[in-house]
Amino acid sequence: MFTKSIALTVTAASIVSLLAGCTPEKEEKKPEASQQPKMEVPQGPVTFKVASSRTKDSFEEVTRSIRAKYPNVTLEFMTNYKLEDKTLRDMIASGDVPDIFDVATTHIPIILDYDFPMDLEPIIKKYNVNLSHIDQEALKDIRAYNGKQMMIPTNLTPPMALFYNKDLFDRYGVPYPKVGNTWDDLMETTKKLSRSDGGVNYMGLSTSNNANYMVKQMSLSYIDPKNGRAGLVSNDGWKKMFEKWKEIYSIPGNYPAGTRFTTGTNYFLKDKRLAMYPFYLFLLQEKAFQDAVAGGGFNWGVTTWPALKESPGIGFGSFSGGFMISKTNKYPDFAFQVMMTLMSDEGQIDLAKNGMTPSVTKPELRTHIYEGNPVVNQIPKDVLTAIYNTKEPKPVHRTKYDASALSIVTKYMHEFLDGKTDMNTALLRADEEINKLIDADNK
Repeated sequence: MFTKSIALTVTAASIVSLLAGCTPEKEEKKPEASQQPKMEVPQGPVTFKVASSRTKDSFEEVTRSIRAKYPNVTLEFMTNYKLEDKTLRDMIASGDVPDIFDVATTHIPIILDYDFPMDLEPIIKKYNVNLSHIDQEALKDIRAYNGKQMMIPTNLTPPMALFYNKDLFDRYGVPYPKVGNTWDDLMETTKKLSRSDGGVNYMGLSTSNNANYMVKQMSLSYIDPKNGRAGLVSNDGWKKMFEKWKEIYSIPGNYPAGTRFTTGTNYFLKDKRLAMYPFYLFLLQEKAFQDAVAGGGFNWGVTTWPALKESPGIGFGSFSGGFMISKTNKYPDFAFQVMMTLMSDEGQIDLAKNGMTPSVTKPELRTHIYEGNPVVNQIPKDVLTAIYNTKEPKPVHRTKYDASALSIVTKYMHEFLDGKTDMNTALLRADEEINKLIDADNK
């Protein structure tokens, strides 16, 4: 993986200084030269294999600061990486293991399950790295998985928002959704928009094919922290979420025959027969969106993610993206230093321009979010500010079973929505299947 190396003295200050720009000068303290630890770094060209949940183009854009600071370092984007058991098993079997993970926190459980990442606390303490100016909720969210700092959060993901087709609202004389709207507000609007017109079935609102759209917002845990077992059927919150989805999909015309549970992207952008589409704000960067708006062919708007009536202002909730260092990395300290470049002002600005919210809590960094993006510039500034300022839901208990549990819950939710089973049976079957996973893992 590496060329011949020698031990060079790399000071703690070279890492600490990456966060120094976020620290008031009077607080900045650098270790004495005599106390600075040595770091073994490779001599000559260096290649780190990186498993990333970003697209290749996005990865190249947000790592620009690393290439500028370390021209001898190549971050090899692993095109074969997917968040699935088979891919990870194949990587291990072939010896093609990542040196670095650049992923969302949602990837942490399964990556931990395969024992890939190292605990970063020893490196953080060794070089006296100051994390106080990184979003503390993001750090806490990461530690919630196993109590250790397995990842450094480089950014928060772009927020969720509500996209809408202005042409459909104008055609049927319905007011556009407003900042601060609720799911109940949108259901009333959906009743006015869902219809068949000229042989085309127009749908008012999609909630995606994924139960996670409300799970996080309602702060629902898959596993009960008190006993380590699934407890959906005994949790009124899960019943309330299933009922809310049922209300939305029971609106006449909103789920016409032949409609599939999908994310709704094609219905919204290609067919243009979906009026409201809740999705990540990074939809603006997708080619499908760019193609739809090219030449003024799509009259769109966007506003805040719908809140629950009883919890005004609470949005979907963000999660962070960041880097982890593999235990197999031959130069973990150096890899840590390289990736900490993303925490510099330059690195954070590159992430912001790509639509990510900087995890370094320096207010001026956030002014660069989507800077220069011609599509985003069409969003009124007060609306964009409101989208980014939605409140976070209460944190939930995290486990390594969450990703699998989400798939299981989504499957039984679809059966419930299609009328194949009742709600209690769907939740009970989900409980049973999740508990089988837990039991099999504990054998």
